[in-house]
Amino acid sequence: MSHTDSVTAAVSLDALLRDQARERRRDPATLLAAFTTQATQHAEAVAVRDGAVELSYGELAERVDALAAVLADHGVGPETTVAVSLPRSIELVVAVHAVITAGGAFVLLDPDAPADRQQRTIDLATPVLLLATPGVPHPSGVAVLGTDATDVPPADLPGPGADNPAYLVVDVEAAAAVVIGHRAAQANSVWRQRLCGIGTDDSVLWHAPLTGQAAVGEMLLALQTGAALVVPTSPVLATAIAETRVTTACFDPSELAELAALPDAEERLDSLRVVLGCGSLPAKTAAALRFVSGATLWHVYGRPETAGEVLAHEVTGADLEVVPIGTAADDVELLVLDEHLCPVADGEVGELYVSGVQLARGYLGRQATAATFLANPIGPVDDRMFATGDLVRRRPPVDGWAAELEYVGRVDDRTDPYATAPRQGGLPGELLLDEFEAQAAATPFDPAVVYAPGEHATSIITYGDLDRRTNQLARHLLALGIGPESTVLVAVPRSIELVVATYAVLKAGGAVVPVGSTVLPPVADPALVLTLSEHAAVYDIPAVRVDQVRLSDYSDEPITRADRRAPLLAQHPAFVLFPPGATQGITVSHAAAVHRVTAMQGRHSFTGRDVYLHQASGEVTEWHGYLLPLRVGATVVLTEPPDPGRLTELVAAHGITAADFTPQRLAAFTDHVYRNALRARVTSLRSVVVLGAPLSAADVRAFGTISDARLHHDYGRAEATVTLTYPAVPPTDSGETPAVRVREWNRRVYVLGADLRPTDPGVPGELYLAGTQLARGYLDHPIPTSGRFVANPFGIPGERMFRTGELARWEVDGTTAALVRLGDLMKPPVAVPNTARAASMRARIGAGIGARVAELARRHAVPPFAVVRAAMTVVLAWQAGAAVAGATTLSEILCAEPDPVISSATAATSESCAGPHGPITLSYLDSGSFPVPALELTPLRFDGPAADGVHFIVSAHPDPDGHLGLEIEYRTDRVDDHTAATLLRRFSRALGLLTADPDAPSHTLDLRTPAERTQ
Repeated sequence: MSHTDSVTAAVSLDALLRDQARERRRDPATLLAAFTTQATQHAEAVAVRDGAVELSYGELAERVDALAAVLADHGVGPETTVAVSLPRSIELVVAVHAVITAGGAFVLLDPDAPADRQQRTIDLATPVLLLATPGVPHPSGVAVLGTDATDVPPADLPGPGADNPAYLVVDVEAAAAVVIGHRAAQANSVWRQRLCGIGTDDSVLWHAPLTGQAAVGEMLLALQTGAALVVPTSPVLATAIAETRVTTACFDPSELAELAALPDAEERLDSLRVVLGCGSLPAKTAAALRFVSGATLWHVYGRPETAGEVLAHEVTGADLEVVPIGTAADDVELLVLDEHLCPVADGEVGELYVSGVQLARGYLGRQATAATFLANPIGPVDDRMFATGDLVRRRPPVDGWAAELEYVGRVDDRTDPYATAPRQGGLPGELLLDEFEAQAAATPFDPAVVYAPGEHATSIITYGDLDRRTNQLARHLLALGIGPESTVLVAVPRSIELVVATYAVLKAGGAVVPVGSTVLPPVADPALVLTLSEHAAVYDIPAVRVDQVRLSDYSDEPITRADRRAPLLAQHPAFVLFPPGATQGITVSHAAAVHRVTAMQGRHSFTGRDVYLHQASGEVTEWHGYLLPLRVGATVVLTEPPDPGRLTELVAAHGITAADFTPQRLAAFTDHVYRNALRARVTSLRSVVVLGAPLSAADVRAFGTISDARLHHDYGRAEATVTLTYPAVPPTDSGETPAVRVREWNRRVYVLGADLRPTDPGVPGELYLAGTQLARGYLDHPIPTSGRFVANPFGIPGERMFRTGELARWEVDGTTAALVRLGDLMKPPVAVPNTARAASMRARIGAGIGARVAELARRHAVPPFAVVRAAMTVVLAWQAGAAVAGATTLSEILCAEPDPVISSATAATSESCAGPHGPITLSYLDSGSFPVPALELTPLRFDGPAADGVHFIVSAHPDPDGHLGLEIEYRTDRVDDHTAATLLRRFSRALGLLTADPDAPSHTLDLRTPAERTQ
């Protein structure tokens, strides 16, 4: 018996007939129809949870019907409005749905709001009744009804029609009350359910301010879909999420940024599966959230006049600079028009107009309805469109995907109507500086840089002074002609002046050429050199002695775009680096620099409470130490390489929370602290960055004995850098570097064979790095640039990846892939003993299976590999004795599929995960070239070594009957022939059962082999 059947059987025949009769009268295009359906089909499911108190859908419906009868007895019906002034609670949910059930429209008041604000809301909404807690002060001019009035006998209520009002949203400042009809609200709810894919297993956090559209949206998102609406248990958002374990939530950008910056964000946000980001979402905030949470993040846009969100964009790692607001909801048309209401071209800025079924009815009693709800000039007769007042631009469509919109600003803010906003292109190039300047404005008296030399007095500069001095020096450089594409050699010893010089060059738009400990080759050719009077720099180029510049001659106001010779763009160089022995410079763009420090911030989560110790290392990639901490209000402590004893005292004296080391200095520091029992002196450390060569497992274990700080390794060359995280407890030292985690949102790491195909886990290959952090190339050297910066076959057209010239391999630990570096490509790789033989079995599965897989792929807009992988998901869950987490049917598994690999359109797709017999690799070949006999379960042996675990191969065979070819490859020391045959049969049975009935609950599928079923 299904869950629905068991619920139906539990009610009386009279009640069932009554419910069916009422259901027939429900207009399907209303909020009441969907709520009634949930209450009937999922009566036992939790509807609302407030702390330890839960109310099921059935119980909620009973209380709603009782209060609705009272409301109807007081004259509430279609085209009437009821104000509800109750705290966020189960009672508030009951009251709102009782108003809907009686046929009326509700408007929410915040009982904690000032009395005059509540009164103005009442005056604008003109309700016929106010539902409020008895004995609580309330606005005047409206009849008041207590929520405890339920002594009226049940009534047969007609309910609302699709064109009746469902609720009102009042904007007190604008003196406007927006009327949203049932048809619009219900259409919006259906689209959002499809977008988020939520249902009875989900829960939605109800935390938005009660008087806004968002609070209504959260309530409908839960109770129109069968999910649970959860009242926060704490005013602290992160605590509420962690305690309630909600799966779905809506946040504004400031809330997202706050959550992502928490040191324990991953743990606190672990339950979230879907996150809706409202408002103008910065790319860095979206990236930070995706770094700490595996939830699907949607950037959504909407207004009360559009019944909620009408655009959505799924945020991915490709959203590096701007997060679009996305594409239109179902049955919604978006128009981008100029001041003459004519469409603008793609890429040009215009005002956004929204048309379609989701529009509100208008404003209550205001002539503004005619001014903002206009006739659609390109639509059918009587079609309306809403003038949002927002400026947007439409991106050109890419690879068959619909064109998306980017938010630009408000019409009210524009100085030149519908300008194409050329000034927008310069914004990404200034991101390195914007956050520092914002921090300086917010905390001008906080220490920014502390210089702590060994024998001299410590010197300090505040954020405000550093910002002002760099603005003045930047203006001096601008007067000398420095700007975008200019290179400036910074030959200043480690000091506060070094930081001033670096920021001044960047603010002027130039590129910094750090000297470090290297001698620059003649090809460097900078425009000028910044130095100090006592520092003898021998360069045959114009010199500016920083300590002799009369800074008082220049304004200390922020540098504007108009001050520069040309706009500073994201692709302009920020640094030109010369590693030791290099004969050409490596150009690092502003975009690459921004993405490096942004990813590091996501890894380390620095705040204004952190103190970063920056030692001279000689590494050309160490420039991050000047930029990263100063973006977030941390303090940078500069020092020359101290001995381990003084380094320990520096950590203790300044409360150092993060530091960078070379491997040799870290080993010496570890040894000193351990031998002298000084662990208590370095407890402030929480994050340590290692520059240069990798650490050994012994070094990692040794450091763990003296500190709980997490070890990270900035691996790479100046051409591309990626942060790797060492394990807390590495395995026994095997002569290799320990396997390290790679988890950065804007970076991709590949281990490829000679054919540029990914190697299997355990198989060495060459290490490649990709992502926005890649350098532009080698300065004025196109041939070596093209040799090392090659096309990325796994990326979008035009994307590059960097050949490191180093060997590596992947290891799979559970569900996590870790990287093991094996040394330079020219050296022989470390031997990996693998004496096991490889074996294979092949089969062919049923007529029509291939066609059904293709049909399901089309229906759910996923490649066939997604359907095949869903079968593997069911098999693994069945082997583990558990249901598929978060999904019960094939359709739900496919709708919930978040992995970008699944959206790949390539013909051959492969993916690995953990399994009961080691790693499970699943490959799908869409070429039909794989030879498939009818049924062959005889093991085939191979002479070479076998990769660890089990490999399933599925081949789409182009024969008329739509067969699929299956093959399982396995290691003879891990899987015997009987087990391999069992796994293959279970996989083929899961694929057949799922595709035969995609709506069948997966836990009902019987995957037993024939032998097991006869036992």
